[in-house]
Amino acid sequence: MPKLFGTFGVRGISNLELTPKLALQLGSALGTHLKNRGRVAIGYDNRTSSEMLEQALTAGLVGGGCDVISVGLVPTPVLSFAIKHFRCDAGVMITASHNPPDFNGIKFWDSSGAGFQRAEERKIERIISKLAWRRVPWGRVGGTHQVDALTPYMRAVLATVSKIGRELKVVVDCANAAGSVATPSLLTRIGCKVVSLNCQLDGAFPGRLAEPSPENLKELAQTVMASGANLGIAHDGDADRTIIVSETGEVLTGDRVFALVALHHLRGRKRPKIVTTVATSSVLDDVAEKLGGEVVRTRVGEPEIIEYFRKGRGDIGGEENGGVIFFDWLPCRDGILTAAKLVEMLAGSGMKISELDATLPRYYQSKQKVGCPDELKPKVLKALEKRFVGYRLDRTDGLRVVTDDGWLLLRPSGTEPIFRCFAEARDAKRAEELAKLGMRELRACIRKLS
Repeated sequence: MPKLFGTFGVRGISNLELTPKLALQLGSALGTHLKNRGRVAIGYDNRTSSEMLEQALTAGLVGGGCDVISVGLVPTPVLSFAIKHFRCDAGVMITASHNPPDFNGIKFWDSSGAGFQRAEERKIERIISKLAWRRVPWGRVGGTHQVDALTPYMRAVLATVSKIGRELKVVVDCANAAGSVATPSLLTRIGCKVVSLNCQLDGAFPGRLAEPSPENLKELAQTVMASGANLGIAHDGDADRTIIVSETGEVLTGDRVFALVALHHLRGRKRPKIVTTVATSSVLDDVAEKLGGEVVRTRVGEPEIIEYFRKGRGDIGGEENGGVIFFDWLPCRDGILTAAKLVEMLAGSGMKISELDATLPRYYQSKQKVGCPDELKPKVLKALEKRFVGYRLDRTDGLRVVTDDGWLLLRPSGTEPIFRCFAEARDAKRAEELAKLGMRELRACIRKLS
């Protein structure tokens, strides 16, 4: 059976790998999965292929007897919000998140506003592989309804965060993508003086690439310093992630953004539980210790964090990429609320971002990758376990090797023919040493097994 779903959703190059035909099949399969009835909310980002894919998905769903609630061009968290707000049975978000503009993706959501669980994704794959979708007779074809989801979402966020007591100047960089319709306006309404950067919608992402990595945020860092802003805020393509830049122009890693938000959001709670992945920094363990709570680590991917939350509960979730899940708000990453919470924290502290960041222990990371054919990945993992047999090993996802002064993670990508190597330590030199060790063993295993 062909594997369509990656770490989260179906993704590929638009009109080459992710075609209208595949979108139609996915819509038909979802309609069949829903027993040819129900309401499905569909939202999309502003990539040039998004409306095309929305129309194909809609055709598959209404042909399968479902009604489509079209929320239009919105950030991903707005789609999650809309599913519950409009009492839908499922949802679909058309976005490739941080990928380049030639990519697009299709993510399925359940009635709670959370991404489909792995078992549900496998059911969709089986329906498509067997061409087993069911279409309804002409008299039962579904309808389409256009709604405004952004207004009630913004109203709900404003009821969640406080209006700040001191004016902060914030540079907001939305990568010419979906966050442009929400974050600048929201921060203005809670009392910020907003400087917009790359906030004109353009599916080619001319201002910068959608991945909010340090190399793509140089203009934001320069603008923050040149304008005397208190901080900079950057989103990815669908605004479910937030990265921040300090007043000195330093780009904080996603782990540290998550850590700061967790400190603020969980303050005062008894024994809070932070749910994150094996790829996230130990700074979250430090935050949990400060709060008298605990950290639970899952496999990589938003659906894995949500699946744990469903079984074991939790107070906040997130990943090393700056995606934060407020479990008492929405069961999905919300970069817009994350931005508002960071501003709320900064305003209430009376400190600078660099000073807040300095309250957290400093860690250094090294992230590398090496090519590896998909069919070799399981064998490589087994070989790596033997090579690291003398260390503390965590096999939750890939192989996490824990040492007395750091850790490294060797993990096969779920979407590309590569193996990733993450390393972290309190010393930059030690982080590089761990990464070199991981890459040396990885290359040796791949070479031997090829």
